[in-house]
Amino acid sequence: MSVLDTAKDVVEIIRKIDNIELYKKILDLHGEIVKVYEENTTLKQKVQSLQDTLRIKNALEYNQNCYWLQTDQGKDGPFCVHCWDTEQKLVRLHQGQAHWWCLTHRQQFRISVP
Repeated sequence: MSVLDTAKDVVEIIRKIDNIELYKKILDLHGEIVKVYEENTTLKQKVQSLQDTLRIKNALEYNQNCYWLQTDQGKDGPFCVHCWDTEQKLVRLHQGQAHWWCLTHRQQFRISVP
């Protein structure tokens, strides 16, 4: 049983006792519990996002004006330096005739793929 379920049960029991003042206090407490629960969920999501970003950052290698992601299968990429450095987004570069392009901000790169 979760904290929220327990709080709901307590609210119902207090309602049956018919003590209005106690019932109002318990409802206030229940509201605070819900806020803390929601904040906790939000913070857990932020922590996970930061951990994911750090994991990617540690796996990136800068080479030939772009980023390469080191994976268990080898190198993946190339990825745009500007997009990662400014927004922490891995944006894959696309090969043109003479250059590689970031389609997000229309930047071209001269690289040779290993």
